[in-house]
Amino acid sequence: MLVKVVGSSNVTLGPDLVFSHQRPTYLDPHGVPSGGDWALERMAALFLNNTVSSKVIGSVFVKLGGNAVILSGRNRFVEIVGNEFAWLGGSGVLLWGITEGLDGRGLTQPRHSLIQGNLFREVGHWQKQSSFVMSARSCLTTILGNVMLNGPRAGVNINDGFGGGNIIERNLIINTCRESGDHGPFNSWDRLPFIADPLEKGSDSMVPLFNKIHQNFLMANYFRDGG
Repeated sequence: MLVKVVGSSNVTLGPDLVFSHQRPTYLDPHGVPSGGDWALERMAALFLNNTVSSKVIGSVFVKLGGNAVILSGRNRFVEIVGNEFAWLGGSGVLLWGITEGLDGRGLTQPRHSLIQGNLFREVGHWQKQSSFVMSARSCLTTILGNVMLNGPRAGVNINDGFGGGNIIERNLIINTCRESGDHGPFNSWDRLPFIADPLEKGSDSMVPLFNKIHQNFLMANYFRDGG
């Protein structure tokens, strides 16, 4: 990783930062993020853990050997806005929380994240199980008004049913599944139930909140199957 932000509040990275030339990480130790069929390395050029109201704005992530940004463990109200992600070895933005087995009441997950107005293109050059945005054991994420094109697998992947409450709205997603099959511009798994309190109001439940996916423009999904 190039930059690590841990245990901080109100940190702003950007505008006009350039993250580049990180080494390839596809042979580094991987973990299984949740019940989907992904395996990932818990690292990226920009690593955020236990942050509140951090912002990544107006910057460029280019020619990286692995993932660009990861929100690992507890993060709240992180904004990733107006950035360019290009020529990445792995995924653009990862949101990867931590649970005790199927118990997510420890609150160590990304919540209330905003990913807005970014350009994602040419991702997954080394790691084919990759996406522009991938979420595992995370909830209440808004993915709004992004342009996403040219990836080997799903454009946006929600890897499980943890918490729910995600909004995927007004995105342009083009040229997905160029090097794999059975996914699409949007893919989701829900193979494991989690007990969680996504709104942190003492309302524990194994039933996630509804996700809202609307007004997206999807073009040119390549090797899909089933429709």
